[in-house]
Amino acid sequence: MVVSGGISAIHYSSLLYPLVILFLMNITFVLPMFLDSPAGGFKVVYEYANRLSRRGHRVTVVHPRNLDPQRGLLEGVKSRLWAPKLRWRHGRIPPWFELDRDVAVRLTPDLRQRFIPDGEVIVATAIGTAFAVAGYGASKGRGYYLIQSYETWQAGEERVRASWRLPLPKVVVSRWLADLAREVGEESRTTHIPLGIDCEHFRINRPVRARRRPRVGMLAHPMAIKGTVDGVLALEIARKSCAEIEAILFGTHPRDESLPEWIEYKQRPSPAELVALYNSCQIFLHPSHLEGWGLPAAEAMACGCALVAAHNRGVDEFAVDGDNGLLVPIGAPKLLAEAMLRLLRDDDLRCQLAERGRQHIESFGWDRAVDAFERFLTEGGQR
Repeated sequence: MVVSGGISAIHYSSLLYPLVILFLMNITFVLPMFLDSPAGGFKVVYEYANRLSRRGHRVTVVHPRNLDPQRGLLEGVKSRLWAPKLRWRHGRIPPWFELDRDVAVRLTPDLRQRFIPDGEVIVATAIGTAFAVAGYGASKGRGYYLIQSYETWQAGEERVRASWRLPLPKVVVSRWLADLAREVGEESRTTHIPLGIDCEHFRINRPVRARRRPRVGMLAHPMAIKGTVDGVLALEIARKSCAEIEAILFGTHPRDESLPEWIEYKQRPSPAELVALYNSCQIFLHPSHLEGWGLPAAEAMACGCALVAAHNRGVDEFAVDGDNGLLVPIGAPKLLAEAMLRLLRDDDLRCQLAERGRQHIESFGWDRAVDAFERFLTEGGQR
């Protein structure tokens, strides 16, 4: 049971720590905004919220309309109408992820302290929320910082590093982010907890060796750092040598008019549609320049795709060049094309990489991640 406004102790059994006293807590995750379409970082927060709630913790997820207060009568009216308008429009919040009913959702005008629930734990989830969380009073709970990438596209590098130096215990999702934390002097306050993959959902429905069509999947994203331009160019280069190649891209935005007609595009695939998309492909192309972890690449590997990726550091968490994927330098469409063609011409190699990839991804279960994250919170972020 959860004791409102306080902490109760329970005994919990786990493979990682057989008998440890944990505490049921009021936990608040602070997101930087509300999104009506899928985003990997938000998905991770929602997964943690669901899974911690199922363990008995009382969990709230805060979505602000703005990070800072907005002045003026019109903005005040908009802020008051924002939450009911979203709930009327979407019904379920968020509309694209199935949050458990026990997870409370707050839609707030901004991140002023009065809009934040009291609790034992409060977790910043992005640079836009870290400074606010670090400034809250004790009633909001002990502050933590979940770092999923090096967010230089959101703010200048100095601002990002300043957020990392805040006196908050930190969780980073990959080794290269842990290395950066060491660079900024935060090693003692930083813990590395790799992300989880739901391998019951992201699974092989079509055997790897039964995939005979030369078909490539890829995420399309408008942010330049995602490397979509490189990926499309690589597909075009590969098609000159392999006219039978097929490609299907997916994303949250409408189809880009510049996308070649021969490339399919799926906007906002449902969870089941995404699994089917991965299973229709022999190869998953991941041309991103910067990734904290590379969630779509890991999901595709779990579904039996052979990975061809730019070596963006985030993929180092689960991909090894020549063992369970092929990695090439960032910003090299020609090399991406050559790697794809190599797999399309060598089916044994493709299958070998895909099967090893699936086996390796199975070690990244969500129970392992939540065990570690829960223990991190109950121990106050102590290493």
